[in-house]
Amino acid sequence: MRRWGSMVVALGLFTLDCHTEYRATFVKRPDFGSIGDHKDDPFLKCHMKDGHVIVLEAWTVDDVAKTVRGYGLEYDVNRERIGPLEAKVVRLDDVVLVETNKPYAFQVGTGSIIALAIGTGVSIGVTVMCATNTKACFGSCPTFFADDGHGLALQAEGFSDAVARALETTDVDAMWTAAPKSRDFDVVMTNDALETHVVDSVRVLAARRPPGGRVLRAGTEYFEATRFTAPKSARADAGDVADKLRASDGDEYKSPASATNLADREHVDVIFPRPAGAKRLGLLVVDRNSLLNTFLFYQALAYAGRRAGDWLAALEAEGKSGFAGLGRLLGDIDVSVRDASGRYVDAGKVGEVGPIAREAELVVFPDEVARGTGDVEVRLTMARGNWKIDQIALVDVGARVEPVALDPRTVTKDGKRDDDARIALLDPKRHLVTYPHDAYTLEFELPEGDQELFLESRGYYYEWMREEWLREEDPLAAARMVLRPDVALRELAPKFKAIEPTMDRIFWQSRVPRW
Repeated sequence: MRRWGSMVVALGLFTLDCHTEYRATFVKRPDFGSIGDHKDDPFLKCHMKDGHVIVLEAWTVDDVAKTVRGYGLEYDVNRERIGPLEAKVVRLDDVVLVETNKPYAFQVGTGSIIALAIGTGVSIGVTVMCATNTKACFGSCPTFFADDGHGLALQAEGFSDAVARALETTDVDAMWTAAPKSRDFDVVMTNDALETHVVDSVRVLAARRPPGGRVLRAGTEYFEATRFTAPKSARADAGDVADKLRASDGDEYKSPASATNLADREHVDVIFPRPAGAKRLGLLVVDRNSLLNTFLFYQALAYAGRRAGDWLAALEAEGKSGFAGLGRLLGDIDVSVRDASGRYVDAGKVGEVGPIAREAELVVFPDEVARGTGDVEVRLTMARGNWKIDQIALVDVGARVEPVALDPRTVTKDGKRDDDARIALLDPKRHLVTYPHDAYTLEFELPEGDQELFLESRGYYYEWMREEWLREEDPLAAARMVLRPDVALRELAPKFKAIEPTMDRIFWQSRVPRW
């Protein structure tokens, strides 16, 4: 039987001061016939196709009718309770994942079934590699793959900062290396982390490329871009780093984080030869986050511990603004350009959140930059150790472009057409809920001609708590990360520096394997 086996689960309670630990077993199709092996487990948690969760106690399985009966509660995709505590019959054909729970060092109290059902997710033990450093576990929302001419390659990650329902957002990522071989174009969407993904929609945006050029995104606008000029020098604290920035080849520039304050800033001063005859110039930046943001998010959940559910509930009520202090202090990559007087003036910023896939973004310079003389001098300002920059280039900016939005023509899962999943992605009132190991193939029909492709995704996700994090539970430290993020970033600097050298290796080796 393929399953995760027996693991410790610790659920934070919204309403109870005590905590409960469970030993959980996960069973996925086609192994539901083995559920009866766990008949002595008092709770059964059914993850439904529509994203609902039904939690039963005093449950029994009817193998002939392919149903499970019990007494329990139902929660919708946002984990809001639906209806009363009552007798229920659940069709196994409507279930995608079953979780049986057996008390482990558990003191029975009133509302035991509520203790199981209210949390935003479950907490499970992690892979051996991840367990060596649980702040480096693989994660960060849905990942998207497409053919780059050599096979499936990572292209995008969706809505990385939408860590709760209140933060649901639309995210657009350049599919920078996608190389369609025909108008039939497949995108593979995976859940490779210990997360529940709630996906509202996935579309491909296609924009016709200019001859010999590309199309770049600057915020919500798209521009033709030609004549990509590499830097002739790029100076950081480590010296000249131009070789790392001249091409999108995976050889990234990243500085080490500060050992005393994770908000400390650095400058990278870049000089480009001025291209002759340019009418408008801009800066291409191909970059991604380091794992600093991942560390801080996981550390916040660890400090929240068994009250992580309360923390996320508050996030639902307060919205992003009440919890955005850390992000504001770390900031984006600020771009400035030297003007005729010799001063650096603000030109814009880039800052796509997420440590997995590289993003290609454009900052359009003021018109007078193209009319200047001599070299073009650009300064990047960012938090030390928070960004990995793969390429920067000075580009000739052309006409504005309006991409065509394409919905998936078909959706398949496990080699079978899944029309219900496609409908969930197209219906604005529905979501496609995915769990670890899930993979969907979305087929699109592209317009004719050479197209620049972007991946537009909308949704949110919930991170699953790790049992290992609960040992660090510290309500005061959790509050400090929200109320005094400046203090928290100084206090956490030594903790991050201790694990910084090994984080990338552990992150990628702890990716959840596919079923």
